[in-house]
Amino acid sequence: MKTIIKKDKDLAALILRIGFGFFIAFGHGLGKLQMLLSGNIQFPALFGISPTVNLVLATLAEFVAGIMVLIGFKTRLATIPLMITMATAVFIVHLSDPLFAGSGGASKEFAFLYLLGFAAIFFLGSGKYSVDAIGGRRR
Repeated sequence: MKTIIKKDKDLAALILRIGFGFFIAFGHGLGKLQMLLSGNIQFPALFGISPTVNLVLATLAEFVAGIMVLIGFKTRLATIPLMITMATAVFIVHLSDPLFAGSGGASKEFAFLYLLGFAAIFFLGSGKYSVDAIGGRRR
């Protein structure tokens, strides 16, 4: 039974990494990368940082770190900027928005779900089905 549970933990890490990594990278990060490359920057200025710099930081977090999580490369390290980005979305960008999306519109819901997912991945690590494991480093 212990072996099955250990395998399940690695499988759970794989499923979470693929799901959260794929959707953040290609559902959110790729759009930000395209916005950045087009020069048509429509992004908030936060913490006294320009919209362009914030867009670069969000793109690095969502696209680059998202792909790192997806493939399991330096997974725990990659989740840190993702958790910071999602916490910023929940507690600053969507501060006045409702928690749940309900019938549509802006809400904290998806950013909060991503935050929880990346926190779970941070604590689980990459698991044995990852680039980290191939290189002998499960992080």
